[in-house]
Amino acid sequence: MKVTLWGTRGSIPSPSTPFFSTSIFGGDTTCVSVEAGNIFIILDAGSGIRRLGHEMARTGKTQSTLFFTHVHWDHIQGFPFFLPAFIPGNRFDLYGPLQKSGPSSVGKVLETTLRGQQEFLTFPVQLTEMAAEMHFHDIDPAKPIVLKNKDHTLQITSAPLIHPGGAFGYRIEERIRGKKQRSVLAFVTDTEHLSEPNPHVQLLMKNADLAIYDAQFTDDEYSGKHGMSRIGWGHSTWTMGLREATEAGAKHLVLTHHDPMHDDAFIKALEKAAAREGRKQGVKITAARQFTEYTI
Repeated sequence: MKVTLWGTRGSIPSPSTPFFSTSIFGGDTTCVSVEAGNIFIILDAGSGIRRLGHEMARTGKTQSTLFFTHVHWDHIQGFPFFLPAFIPGNRFDLYGPLQKSGPSSVGKVLETTLRGQQEFLTFPVQLTEMAAEMHFHDIDPAKPIVLKNKDHTLQITSAPLIHPGGAFGYRIEERIRGKKQRSVLAFVTDTEHLSEPNPHVQLLMKNADLAIYDAQFTDDEYSGKHGMSRIGWGHSTWTMGLREATEAGAKHLVLTHHDPMHDDAFIKALEKAAAREGRKQGVKITAARQFTEYTI
C-alpha cells in the first residue's frame, strides 16, 4: 500500500513567502492518496487535490474512491479544481458523512455541500457541469467498505471523531493474496482529544503501521497558556497523538493539519521535540511533509 501526502495544512492554504516559509512541510490543505494495485483511494479534497488531479491525468488514472472526513472548506475546497472530474468517461465514488442533529439524521450533506460551493454566484462551473461520472454514498460506521482487485483487498472502517459539526476518521487495512500480514493506515483528522484515550481513535489506530493524526496545536496553544485558548476548536496536539499511538500500538505517527501560523522552522522544532519523546515510547514520529510517499 502506497500512501502519498498531497496536502498537510489545516484551516487555510498557506503559500510559502520570503518571510514565512512553508516549502518543507507544505501549504496545501488536506488530501492523501492510497494506492494498492489498481485500487486508488483519495482521502479528503483540500487544495492538495489539485496537484493530485494533475498527476492522475498525467498517469492516466480514470477512477478512484473518495472518502471525506467532513465538509469544512479546508477539506473540500480543492474539488472544483480536480482535473479528472472534468474528463468524460472518468468515474468516482464519493463517500461522506450524514449530518447528525441529536439522535436523528437530517440527510446526506456531501453532494449538497459540493454543489453549494460551486453555485453560479461563487464559482463559474457547477458540479453538474463536471463531465465525469460521480456516485455519492453515505458513510455508515457500522458497515465497513471493501474494495477488491485480483490480489489486493482493502477494508475501510470509519469512526466518528470529536470536531464541531462532526467528522470521521478512517482505518484502511490491506490484505494481499498469499500473505498473512496486513498493512494498516489510520487517518485521524480533524479531532479533539479526551482526557483519556478515545475509544474511537483507538479502534482506528490499533496496531497501525502508519497513523496520520491531527496535531495542529502545541499544548500551550491548546490550553491558552500564552493567549487565546483553542479548547473546543476540534483539534489536538502531538502529545495527545503520542498518547493515542502508544496505547494503540501504532508504529509510526505522522503529525498533520499544520496550523497556518506555523512556518517550517516552527514545525521542525515541534517535530524534533515530538520525535524525542516518541523514541522513549517506541513510536516513530515525523511531521507530515507534502508530497512524501510511504510504503507500508
